Amino acid sequence: MTARRPRRSGGTLRVLVGIVSLFALSLQIAGAAPSAADVDTDAGGARCEEMTELSVPDTEITAGELVPAGDFVDAEGTVHRDLPEFCRVAARVAPSLNFEVWMPTATWNERFLGVGNGGFAGNIRYDSMAPALAKGYATASTDTGHSKSDSANSWISNPAQLEMWGRTSIHLMTLRAKQILTAYHEKAPKFSYFEGGSTGGRQAMGQAEFFPDDYDGIVSHSPGMDYSHVMMAVLWTAQRLADRPKGALDSDDRKLLNDAVLAACGGRDGVASDPFLNDPRDCHYNVKRLECRPGTSTGCLTAEQVRTAEHVYTAVTNQGSGEHLYPGFAYGSEAAWNFAAERQELVSYPQALFGRAVFDDPEWDWRSFDWDEDVALVEEKLSPKIDPTRADLSKFDERGGKLIMTQGWSDPFQSGSLPIEYYTRVLLERDGSTVRSALRDVQEFYRLFMIPGGGHVTGGMGPNSFDALSAVRAWVEQGIAPKQMVATKYQDDRQENRVVMTRPLCPYPQIAGYDGAGPTTEASSFRRENDWGDFAKDVAREKQRMQARERSN
Repeated sequence: MTARRPRRSGGTLRVLVGIVSLFALSLQIAGAAPSAADVDTDAGGARCEEMTELSVPDTEITAGELVPAGDFVDAEGTVHRDLPEFCRVAARVAPSLNFEVWMPTATWNERFLGVGNGGFAGNIRYDSMAPALAKGYATASTDTGHSKSDSANSWISNPAQLEMWGRTSIHLMTLRAKQILTAYHEKAPKFSYFEGGSTGGRQAMGQAEFFPDDYDGIVSHSPGMDYSHVMMAVLWTAQRLADRPKGALDSDDRKLLNDAVLAACGGRDGVASDPFLNDPRDCHYNVKRLECRPGTSTGCLTAEQVRTAEHVYTAVTNQGSGEHLYPGFAYGSEAAWNFAAERQELVSYPQALFGRAVFDDPEWDWRSFDWDEDVALVEEKLSPKIDPTRADLSKFDERGGKLIMTQGWSDPFQSGSLPIEYYTRVLLERDGSTVRSALRDVQEFYRLFMIPGGGHVTGGMGPNSFDALSAVRAWVEQGIAPKQMVATKYQDDRQENRVVMTRPLCPYPQIAGYDGAGPTTEASSFRRENDWGDFAKDVAREKQRMQARERSN
């Protein structure tokens, strides 16, 4: 759609919106933001169209249009049903960052929600903006500074575009979107939130670490925060299969392995009927039990396939120093190991990212990656630019921010235990505290929820539908820290279908324990339990890794 022509001169509008913006921002700083009753429900068309005349630093506003209530077709052709009337503003931050802001006219809840991206991004996430708008949020999304139509990923070779994708795009989008929102509604948002998964989870952690003042509450799902090492994990298995293709595990092989793991470990939490593990850390299955005996070729795995499975479970390791680089995949996640099949589709990511950003060679051969010297190159030239993995979140804590992180144990793209490693490092790096007291302090602003059977951001065999945004909002606005979140498993993961089961998700290091009496399909039959045994092991392992890193430095 094209924007209508503005009705007021640009100079007059710039003066007016500048005064309005400063006034609204001063109200926010003073804690005197107007109430919802003061919202101008007639903000409407004229002011929306005139947003193209708004003066925003280093930003060109390319469209401002009032979208009527009802169905809306986005720029990619997707239809979003039953949206409220909203003002759509499209803008571009120099040199290449495109973003959109959608602002409800009469239904604004006085809150702003930034939404994250996936993979290499390159597109605005209308599919995340539409449900946010329907709930009353003003919302924004960005393409992170490049277009997904660049199939060669040449943008990675551009330092400015790599920096935008790796660190600054969400911050720039957020600052500009809030300026536009404040000018349009003549007041700043009372609260600002961010929610994203995968790359969006990495973006979320980048906000908490590098730009702690941008958001009051952050939700990070399946955070690809250690992105450089996630790419190494892809190569870890891909290289093995390239050398030993007979070790590939097709869907039937993975199901055989998954069934064996569930049969051996599934009843340890009291719910043997679950098609997932409640806590994979308690499973220690020996894959060699599935190895084919002489004369047997069905219902078993070959010796090469057994070694592939063992390789996937094993942590990615620097072959020179022995340093732990990235955790292995959890027991119970085997059915999701598409990366262990013969076709190596995921290698396009490290091939492009490492080839262009580390080796300056778009034709770089991923099979040549060296597990000592090349690891050092990646950690020198790329990791600092794209990996928000520092464990010091004190600035976000001090400004009153709240953070919820979620992670599925059966994630098919990244290890389920990485967030636990990061969380325990956050505890261990807090000064002057015992681990238990550090845990109490950290849980005042940051809580991690592990999802039994959960997939990547969503999906998986376990209950995977829950509302973390409402939980973080209650934490920020009412001081109600989330003691649990109830997750639902719908048939075929479609909310219009019947409920298969519900289950409480508990903040680490708690887990959900079955009470032994009620229906195993209902959350009310489970209680929160402190898992101090596994917690102590997690902390001890992270201490060892931190000490090893200090010695190597």
